[in-house]
Amino acid sequence: MHLLTSSLKSLCLPSTSMKLTYDSFSQFMCIVAGYIADERLGKFKTLLSAATLDSVGLLFLVIAALPAIVNNHLGVSKAIFNIGLFLGVAVSQICLRSLVISYGGDQFSPTAPPTEKALFFSIQYWVANIGAFIGYAVFPSVSIHGFGAIPAEYGYVSVYLVGFVMLVIFVGLLWVTRRRYVNVPPTKESIALVIKIVINHAKKNFSAQMVVLGTVLYIAAFLLNILASILSDHGEVGHNISYACGVMIVIATILWVYFGQSSEFMESAKDTVGGRFDSELVDGVKQVIRILPFNAFNVFWWVCQNQRGNNQSIVQQTDTRLGSGPFSSQMPGPTVQMFNPIGVLIFVPLMEKVVYPLYEKHAGKPASRYGKVLAGYCTAVVAMIWTGCYEIIRRSTSPLTYVNSNGVTEFMINDDGNQVMNDIPWWTAIPQYLLVALAGVMIAIPSYDINYSEVPQSMRSTSIALGFFVNSMGSTLLSIIVLLFGKYIPANLNNGNIEYMFFTLAAIMVVNIFFYIIVMNKMQLGMIPRIKKKGEKADDEA
Repeated sequence: MHLLTSSLKSLCLPSTSMKLTYDSFSQFMCIVAGYIADERLGKFKTLLSAATLDSVGLLFLVIAALPAIVNNHLGVSKAIFNIGLFLGVAVSQICLRSLVISYGGDQFSPTAPPTEKALFFSIQYWVANIGAFIGYAVFPSVSIHGFGAIPAEYGYVSVYLVGFVMLVIFVGLLWVTRRRYVNVPPTKESIALVIKIVINHAKKNFSAQMVVLGTVLYIAAFLLNILASILSDHGEVGHNISYACGVMIVIATILWVYFGQSSEFMESAKDTVGGRFDSELVDGVKQVIRILPFNAFNVFWWVCQNQRGNNQSIVQQTDTRLGSGPFSSQMPGPTVQMFNPIGVLIFVPLMEKVVYPLYEKHAGKPASRYGKVLAGYCTAVVAMIWTGCYEIIRRSTSPLTYVNSNGVTEFMINDDGNQVMNDIPWWTAIPQYLLVALAGVMIAIPSYDINYSEVPQSMRSTSIALGFFVNSMGSTLLSIIVLLFGKYIPANLNNGNIEYMFFTLAAIMVVNIFFYIIVMNKMQLGMIPRIKKKGEKADDEA
């Protein structure tokens, strides 16, 4: 993702608005891909098609970045770039992650222990972050400065070319090994049928109406957010649309949580009690509705996860020098974000091999998916509070200065943000990235498991895609929160109070945790029974 974001800055559309549009579009397209995989082509053909389309999109980016085209035909370069980005990469990139998760889950026998599938989701998340680490640690420097025999003007070309080659290899391996995989055939009893049943039932049931309304509000917010991002540089119009999107997302989240707690309102849709649909189909619909509150709670987690760009702004006003001289090379701001995937690469094996086994040994039962997510939410609160406190500490330090050749004292300026650097080392900001990484490990992996395991086989691709779609809703909410705190976030953070935003995010997560505990305990979703003690009845807990 950073590779693409860096490229946006070199072309004429504003990178912020393009990135928002890209994020929203790609995360929505994974819903479409999930539907196609479950109901039309099957997961393998959809995965192969998405990977092929992604490789074609990256090939377009390679062509668009060629110096001969950029320097002599800039308009053509922009057109090719946008076609490759939006009609190739954006359509397929998040789809690939979603489909790999659901298709990988299909390779396990239905009788396999749940721990095996959970381990696969952990490995998948770990491997995905290897790519993220390379993207943050290597590609920003290569794309701008080149590397070795690669001149700077071919930096972007080489980065896109690496991505293209890797995807071609992936497509080749997928095709050559195709006979090894378990392929669940597509079925018409998929998400389209769920929508049909719920909408039909909404004609006579208020709870079904509210679930439908929540879904409509989410989709409307997605569409309007794209419009808002396009208009973001045209006065208050884009901002006002963003505020409307935020209101819709909050209302939709409340509706999904409140009315999705119990799917019993769908019982009257069964033909055995006078409804129109087969009982088994309705039971499948009830399973889908059951995971809606869980995904709605994750919207607020994604708000915290996606604010790493604000962390980068803070880092750029620390001492990013890699030496002691006033003009020493500096640590690029985007590169510091590599500590998020580094944290994931450390914490996944640590949690799976040390922390969770120790918990099981102490509690006498495995850590539940509910408990892991709850611990992740709590860690996110700590991360937001710490980041706010760190900003207070950073701002209290003195700006860095030097005396120029004329004897005049000047401020040391960051190369990326063009703002004053303060006398606090850049590496002191690493804990905030590691805390968010730890929270992500405890939230994302169980979320994959719940979205895969708690719905019928025929709807798993769409369900996994739903988990990625709420990421888009979190991004939209974050952009609105940033707008609301705009007066406290000036270009020079030394003159602002960005910590107010982080403390607000922490408070929002505390409220989210409160209702998460109440609702999940009521639903008993993702929980493992307590150990029976003498004279006690079985109960459920984290």
